[in-house]
Amino acid sequence: MSSLSKFTFKTLAKAPPVDPIQRRRDKIIAAIEQQKLVLAAAIKGETFTVPAKAEGKPAKAVRAWWVGQDNGYYVQCRYGARPLLLNAANNAVFVNKLDEVSAVLTAFAAAAKAGELDAAMAAVAERKKG
Repeated sequence: MSSLSKFTFKTLAKAPPVDPIQRRRDKIIAAIEQQKLVLAAAIKGETFTVPAKAEGKPAKAVRAWWVGQDNGYYVQCRYGARPLLLNAANNAVFVNKLDEVSAVLTAFAAAAKAGELDAAMAAVAERKKG
């Protein structure tokens, strides 16, 4: 044990568990922030990409949460690959111009921070388990 005697020993307490609701909120807020970057690239006529996880692979394009249809844009808030129900029956917000998508994304982020999307995210998370 003489080779370890020069060190100071302490007990490291286990990190407190992260609240699953807060983890979901953090995940969706990060995704919304990424969508703002996708929007900025789309307005410039570019495609937003993220580096591939594996070295040597091509960069991956990030799919937008909006689609142009009916002379406007439908914007969805997604948790993973699934759209969230934003009220009792609807999963999208309609805007007339691409520039208006930013306000919707900001509203999604505010709703996520306030916990307004918790039930919808929990429903999607439960669906994944089943």
